[in-house]
Amino acid sequence: MSKRSLFTTLGAASCALMLGMGSAWAAGKAVDWSKLPEAKAVLFYPGQASFEWIQTGTDHGGARSFTKKGDKCSDCHAEEAADMGKKMVTGQKIEPTVIPGKRGSIPLKIKAAFDAENLYMRFEFPAGPHNAAPNAPGGKMDPDNEIKLAMMIDDGSVPNADRAGCWSSCHADARDMPSAPKKDGFVTKYIPESRTSVSIKDEPRGGWDKLKPQAELDAMLKEGKFLDLARYKSGKGGVSEDGYVLAERVLKQDAGAKFEGKREGDTWVVTMTRKLNSGQPGDHVLQAGKTYTVGFAIHDDHAWGRFHHVSLDMRLGLGADGEIKAVKQ
Repeated sequence: MSKRSLFTTLGAASCALMLGMGSAWAAGKAVDWSKLPEAKAVLFYPGQASFEWIQTGTDHGGARSFTKKGDKCSDCHAEEAADMGKKMVTGQKIEPTVIPGKRGSIPLKIKAAFDAENLYMRFEFPAGPHNAAPNAPGGKMDPDNEIKLAMMIDDGSVPNADRAGCWSSCHADARDMPSAPKKDGFVTKYIPESRTSVSIKDEPRGGWDKLKPQAELDAMLKEGKFLDLARYKSGKGGVSEDGYVLAERVLKQDAGAKFEGKREGDTWVVTMTRKLNSGQPGDHVLQAGKTYTVGFAIHDDHAWGRFHHVSLDMRLGLGADGEIKAVKQ
C-alpha cells in the first residue's frame, strides 16, 4: 500500500429506506418505533483529543485509569460529556480553531431492533443553526452535506476499542490534528495494530508512516481485526456508505448498511438497515445474544474531518444487555 493510498476513501451512493412509525422494513414487515426502548447518548465536541492524548498523563488526567487500571472512557466521563464538549468547543482546552457559536454537545436518541437477517436502528437529534467555519468557502467545510451520521462497531477484535470506542482509530497525525504530516495529503482513521509502532508521547505522535506489510494487513482483514463503519450523508438526496477502519478508513456504496434521513422541522431522523451477515469484507457478522461496543459521530453545520461530535463507548446488545437494547422482531 502506498502512502498516497492512506489518505483516500472510496465513493458513496444513496439507497432508500422508509422512515418512521409503520415504515417498511423488509418484505413488507413494519415497525412501530414507539414501542421500542429508547437509549440516550450525549455526543460532545472532542477538539484535538486523540488516542495518544488520552494515554498521556500530562495531557489527560484519566490516562492512568485507562492505561493501568483498564477503565473505560465512559466509566469516568459518562455524566460530564456535555461539560467536556463546552470546554473544547470554546477553546478552553485542546482546540486551536474555534468556530464561533458551535454547540458543545448534541443529544442523540437511539432505538434498535433485529430479526433473522437485519439490524434496524433509528437515530433522532436536534438540528443546529449553521455557524460559519473559519477559513472555509462560504463558511461551510462540506457544502454538500448539512449533516453526516456515522456508527462504528467493535466485536472485540480490536484491542482497547471496547474501552476507548472510536478513539482507538483517532490519532494525533490525522488531518487537522497536531502531528498531521505537512506533505503527502492527509491521514484518515486507522487502528494502531495496522502499524509497526505508534508514538504515544514523543513528537510527532502517531504512526501514519509505520505501516505493516500488505500481506499482514490482508490477513487482519480476513481475520476480522478491524472496526466496522457505516455512515449516512445528507447531500444528494441521501448517501449510504459502508466499510471499515484498518490501515485507513475505507468506505463504499451499496454494501451492508443502507440509510435514509430526513429533517423534520428542527429535528433530524435517520434510519439504518444493516445486514447481520452482509458477506462484505470489513463487515462484522452480528449475532443474536451478543453485545458489541459501538460509537457514534455526527457532523453538523456542514462540518468535516475532526470538527464533529462523538459519543463515548457504548454497548449494543442484540437481545442482550447493553445501553442500547435491540429488540428481536
